Amino acid sequence: MGKRSKQKKRETSESKPVDRGLHKRTSNPSRERIQKPILHCLLIALVALLAYSNTFQSPFQWDEEDFIVQNPVVRDLEYFASPSKAKGIDADYEIFLRTRYVGYLTFALNYQIHGFDVLGYHIVNLTIHILNALLVYLLVRLTFTTPFLKGTLLRNHSGPIALFSALLFVSHPVQTEAVTYIFQRHASFVSLFYVGALVCYALWRLKGEAKDVSTWGRLSVYALSLLLCVLAMKTKENAFTLPIVLLLYECFFFKGSITSRGIPLVPFLLTLVIVPFTLLGGEKPLGQMMDRILDPSSLLTKGVAKETYLLTQFRVMVTYLRLLLIPVNQNLDYDYPLFSNLLTPEVLLSLLLHVALLGVAVYLFLKSKSTLRDWRMISFGILWFYVTLSVESTVIPLKMIICEYRMYLPSLGFFIAAVSLIFLGVVRFGGTSGRGRKYVMVCLACVVGLLSVLTFARNSLWTDPVRLWGDTARKSPASARTRYNFGLALARQGRFDEAAKEFQTTLNLNPQDAKAHLNLGLIYDRQNRPEDALQELQVALDLEPNNAKIHYNLGVTLARGGRTEEAKKAFENAIKLNPYDVSSHNNLGVVLVQQGRIKEAMKEFEAALQLDPDHASARRNLEKLRRVSPSSWPPSAP
Repeated sequence: MGKRSKQKKRETSESKPVDRGLHKRTSNPSRERIQKPILHCLLIALVALLAYSNTFQSPFQWDEEDFIVQNPVVRDLEYFASPSKAKGIDADYEIFLRTRYVGYLTFALNYQIHGFDVLGYHIVNLTIHILNALLVYLLVRLTFTTPFLKGTLLRNHSGPIALFSALLFVSHPVQTEAVTYIFQRHASFVSLFYVGALVCYALWRLKGEAKDVSTWGRLSVYALSLLLCVLAMKTKENAFTLPIVLLLYECFFFKGSITSRGIPLVPFLLTLVIVPFTLLGGEKPLGQMMDRILDPSSLLTKGVAKETYLLTQFRVMVTYLRLLLIPVNQNLDYDYPLFSNLLTPEVLLSLLLHVALLGVAVYLFLKSKSTLRDWRMISFGILWFYVTLSVESTVIPLKMIICEYRMYLPSLGFFIAAVSLIFLGVVRFGGTSGRGRKYVMVCLACVVGLLSVLTFARNSLWTDPVRLWGDTARKSPASARTRYNFGLALARQGRFDEAAKEFQTTLNLNPQDAKAHLNLGLIYDRQNRPEDALQELQVALDLEPNNAKIHYNLGVTLARGGRTEEAKKAFENAIKLNPYDVSSHNNLGVVLVQQGRIKEAMKEFEAALQLDPDHASARRNLEKLRRVSPSSWPPSAP
């Protein structure tokens, strides 16, 4: 026994210098400085600024003209103080104000500060994106300090895993649609509250493990998490999944009795009623409300049948995964095929892939209970991807079959799982020299650099609507919506002949497109083809008789042709449909002056100025009318 104990002591004493040597190498001061969180955060922000440095003057695109520039909600903060005031405006504006109150409030604040100068909007969007990446970094660091992951193989690599998860998230070009596309601030802003709520929840749980934290300190973090959850619900509908993710996070990374863990989650689970009640307006009887909940498509615009939408989404999610792995052929407006048969090879193979990935997630979760606990991080990342996509990629048919901004929040889980898997492979098979880790970090840094270049290149398209929609038209040549928007971009740059061709192509693809008829008519009017213009405008009006814009433009064309009585009726119809249209009031005043109806004309100019005191044309017309005889001046239209 004595010899054996002496031999053990000798082996122990011989091994100590080796341990100390390794310890010295791993605690290299320069390496420790590089791994400081503050430097990591600065690097994340720097990469984001470089990748998006060419976006600050990108103009409003696509539907931003309707949902931001022409939206009365954005121009008036009173709508946010009294949301019921919005019932008198367009239905789309009203429902967006109710369901995305917080996001629209930021647009309104932008407008109050700097009007429609795009610089301010882009600064806010990029700031949100950087904050989201920093929250990703913090979430990963915190998760590796949870009870379940203590002592795991990856614990000592939590810094690099958090750093590269955040860098991939912030630099990936698939995020451009949620950052550079101003209106899709909703997608990035809901992610800020979503991830922020999860980070605060993790902090609250970890503070519960610490003995030196006051009860009030813990309660304040818990309350902040719940507040962020509520704000997320009022920012975008996909926040509906947040309580589910919080439940998963609790089950994955913390320990305790069912009661002690479940009761604190009850307030979060109660927030699940916010989204459906907001969509329903809170004014329906319970029976009607349940009918609408059971038929979710009734809450939104029905594009396709629920079954077709679901089957198509199996394939769409594969496209999402492909874009995350290989971000090429990005498209603002996909002309995506619809699938209505489960046995179609594309659908069936896609479904099998998703079942396999979800099966892997469940297997890794179960495996992590008995063997390698690090598998749980990967399992959680996979489940995050599918859970956060579930609102927009299941049975609720939306207008757009596929949108890249829908990947913004789900991509977080993808990046965390991928980076964790890479470092786990290094730890298990890379040896103890640390060389494998260095190679992996260099490779990941190169990937981040490449993604940043691709993001910069993608953003360059957003600076020019013609280039952006020209690129989209090349990738979706059979999409009527794409060809229409390409024509609109060309028309706004004065390239009317090219625009007319695109509108004609649009009508060949979809003869029922009223907006294409309208814009083709406006081009004909500019080309001094009044009869062709009136013909197109009349077709547009037949297709959409309640469209105020069509009535207005019809009135302008009729007035130019001297048909004042018909023009007067067109402007009056436009005002009935949209009483807030300043131009319709002003132009109606001009027509009334031409008919010698001075008092009525003055009322219209005054109405225009009440709506917009800065409307130069209405003010000029009213002042001239007050000073001189109406026969001595021609009133000016805008």
